Amino acid sequence: MEGFYGTEEYFEQKVSNYLSKDGDENKLSIIAAQLEYEIRYEFICHERVRNECLENLFEVCDRVLTEK
Repeated sequence: MEGFYGTEEYFEQKVSNYLSKDGDENKLSIIAAQLEYEIRYEFICHERVRNECLENLFEVCDRVLTEK
């Protein structure tokens, strides 16, 4: 089951799927940048929700980097 868009679970799933397909952990910045762009420019929502989504994304990226 996929988490709701913008939650940490959603971003964890997207990041892990991307990394498992590609196998190159250095490309984390690519998927993070793509998701950040999507949140900032394509996801229509209140600014508070947008900021929360960005915080969740950055939290997941930090967690993945510290685990590797």
